Amino acid sequence: MDWDWESDEDETYTAYHEAGHAVVGCALGAQIDHVMLSQASVYDDLEDDLPRRFGDCLVNWGRVDPNHPWQQQRELLTILAGPIAEWLYREEDADEIDVTSWHLDWQQAEQCVRTMHAQPERQRRILGDAISRLKRLIAEPPVWPAVAALADELSIGDPIDGERVAEIVRFWWRRSGF
Repeated sequence: MDWDWESDEDETYTAYHEAGHAVVGCALGAQIDHVMLSQASVYDDLEDDLPRRFGDCLVNWGRVDPNHPWQQQRELLTILAGPIAEWLYREEDADEIDVTSWHLDWQQAEQCVRTMHAQPERQRRILGDAISRLKRLIAEPPVWPAVAALADELSIGDPIDGERVAEIVRFWWRRSGF
């Protein structure tokens, strides 16, 4: 008997997206409280072209100064890591990133950058530099194998706690000699 399972691309894209947030956040020192995929969405009744599967990654920075430049950088990189990991998985054109598909992350990133610098031109440069850096970092070991491993586990459907995320990150960092 042949089983013909339909692949759920939206689920896979979301798994890579959330894994990107979790792995980069964890690598930058955050505690990941949980990361998961969710069937339910407040957007279900909206446009038909929106994906039906959404995820959640709860990043906990602990007691930090939110105005410290290093903290602002960590938050910006973690916010953008989800969309960049998804974008890399989709193997889309290297110069084209469709921000409409991850508008909530983009809004968070813009808000974060506004706290970093008041001048719009400087804000755009900070965003561009962060995106360029993440494209290079996420695409290479140890980050990409860690993202892929976590995305695979997320695809099973159970929420993943922060300790498991940290185990995956430690495993791939050790394998890569970091």
